[in-house]
Amino acid sequence: MKKLGTISVIAILVVCLAAVGCLGTSSEGNAANAAGNTTIAVSGTGVIEAAPNKVTVNLGVETQSENVTDALAQNSAKMDAVIAALAAAGVPKDDRETSYFRIYPVTDYERPGEGILGYRVTNEITVELRDLDKVGPVIDTAVYAGANTVNQVVFGLTEERERDLRQQALTEACADARAKADALASGLDLQIVGVATATETGVYSYPYRAGGYDEYAKYAAAPTVAPTPIEPQDVTISASIQVEYRCL
Repeated sequence: MKKLGTISVIAILVVCLAAVGCLGTSSEGNAANAAGNTTIAVSGTGVIEAAPNKVTVNLGVETQSENVTDALAQNSAKMDAVIAALAAAGVPKDDRETSYFRIYPVTDYERPGEGILGYRVTNEITVELRDLDKVGPVIDTAVYAGANTVNQVVFGLTEERERDLRQQALTEACADARAKADALASGLDLQIVGVATATETGVYSYPYRAGGYDEYAKYAAAPTVAPTPIEPQDVTISASIQVEYRCL
């Protein structure tokens, strides 16, 4: 699974300058900028909401036994069955990866003198899907095969789609900053003649997280059982900038 790269500073500045319409100012304006020092500083915000086109699901197997090797053997057998079931359901190996593994002793904190009561093994895998309609069936498939925890379902965006929406949010932030500056300039009887500085202060993506389920799910594998319903919400991309405009 690829990680999203950062947007280059040069590209951001070009987007901002183009959006506020400050490229190619007149020679008269440039002369005024050099002579004067009046500026207006504003912030701009752009928010884009879009339907998700990717989902990741964290599925796990948790087992416990008085003997650590028994707990591990039980866990390994169940996780092997889960992985095989996912593969048979059409989830390729490249879209599955181990995300968490732990073996730890179980004790009774209220009665510490009893020592170790057993051992717990937790093994989790993350599954990435591009077809959002398969989320419920994939969860069901994993649970029927032996998974007993679903820690989170996250609806997000592919790298390419998120990059496009980040740029759109930046463009909206630039337009928002210019609108604020125009209003201030009008109220103060000033004329905007250029941009002194433009700085990106943040671009953030907010995926939709559909909670998690760690109550040791128990399913009866029957073909009449309805698929688990999972309904996604829109993903939000937010961008903010600071712009200082030169004025006469």
